[in-house]
Amino acid sequence: MTGISIISVNSCNTKEDCTIQCFFGTCVNNQCNCNAGYEGDSCTILTTQKYIGDWDAIDTCETNTYVYTATVAASASVVNRLVITNFGRFGSSFTITADVTGTSFTIPTQNVQGISLSGSGTINVIDTTLSYISISYFAE
Repeated sequence: MTGISIISVNSCNTKEDCTIQCFFGTCVNNQCNCNAGYEGDSCTILTTQKYIGDWDAIDTCETNTYVYTATVAASASVVNRLVITNFGRFGSSFTITADVTGTSFTIPTQNVQGISLSGSGTINVIDTTLSYISISYFAE
């Protein structure tokens, strides 16, 4: 019995097709596909960067409205994770984490100081000097 095998490999991801360098991603058809946690033309911008800082916060609950400052920092160990301190005005030792994808984030269910919470949110950039974060969360 005689057989013929033909293997054909075509690739659009050759050095000739990619003239840009993708630092934290791969180049396909001369565009970067960034790894999770990175964005930009060459995948050098941390997705978390736009969230970092002190944010004036207003929480509206069934019984009251709370005004406070929450501090958002990047996680030291997970590239697309935020660490939010004083979340919900529960105090400076009350810290939660949120996982970022682009302009949205998820607060996975977590128990902090006896409070179980979860939620999600987005960042809305108005212009170079004004942006705000919207968060919906459930705490019990």
